[in-house]
Amino acid sequence: MKYKNIFEYLDQAFVNTPNPTKEDIINAKKQYYKQWHRHYNRKRRAKRKEFTLGFDVKRLQQLKEKKGTRTISKYLYAVVYEALNTKNTSINDQHLLSTIHQKIGQLVNVLEELLDTGVSPEMEVLLERIEELEIQFRKL
Repeated sequence: MKYKNIFEYLDQAFVNTPNPTKEDIINAKKQYYKQWHRHYNRKRRAKRKEFTLGFDVKRLQQLKEKKGTRTISKYLYAVVYEALNTKNTSINDQHLLSTIHQKIGQLVNVLEELLDTGVSPEMEVLLERIEELEIQFRKL
């Protein structure tokens, strides 16, 4: 913005008008603040990116329950910062989860076939562990 303050802008705006009316001054101030806000927002957007999130009713209710005494915005900031700062990565990819679930099912089938040909105590233990894993996996 080429003006340092509103007074500089008003001086430039009324160079050719020696006696501006009150309405002219109000309109000139509005124009200055429009320019100032436009400049400020552009500068802020260059440094800080903003995102808009939309939630359905169910997710919004979950947010309200978990936020505690904080506002939803502050809670979301805290969750995002926590996710960015933790070293653990969570599995959120549904395609990956379904692929893992299919592989577990295939392992169960192979082990059941092996058990049908010859029973081994180690294979039974392995089958039980894989079935427990599948049960836990379904809870995700």
